Amino acid sequence: MSDEIHHFFQYGAQYYLTGRFAAFSGQTPVVGNLMHHAVEMFLKGALSKSMTLPEMKKKLGHKLPGTWQMFKVGANDKSLDKFDATIDMLDAFEDIRYPDEIIAKGATLQIDIRKATAVIPQFAGGYNPPHYMFSLEEIDELVAAIFKVASRNPSAYFHFMKEDARRYLNLDNNSFNA
Repeated sequence: MSDEIHHFFQYGAQYYLTGRFAAFSGQTPVVGNLMHHAVEMFLKGALSKSMTLPEMKKKLGHKLPGTWQMFKVGANDKSLDKFDATIDMLDAFEDIRYPDEIIAKGATLQIDIRKATAVIPQFAGGYNPPHYMFSLEEIDELVAAIFKVASRNPSAYFHFMKEDARRYLNLDNNSFNA
């Protein structure tokens, strides 16, 4: 099983690093999908200690809230509840992985580097497109918490990086540096 954990965290680290670069580069909505996949990989890595790959595939799918709840039950740590809203906001990006929803309904997108209050644009004539947002700082804190609960050392997954990648990993990241 430890091999599975390693692979999930290795993939998660690559999605996370690429997502941080995308956030600083203003690549919306793709940044949300990258971070969704990063968190999904980290959570499934932690759950691979108690679930087989076929069980995860059958029970978890790609929806973060259910995966997050299973992770929290295993962690038995009430302090993780503070990330529930972050998980829900991040999970919404799975709905716009393909452009269908944005084409049909429109969208407003807000990716903040630091925690901020949502600024939901108001449009005339009752037009109210879905609003997708998250804070990179909150994602960083969430990822650090998952690493801690899963007893994973971030440096073990980020040691392969080139200098440019290390710069984007550490840029405005107060949760951990590798």
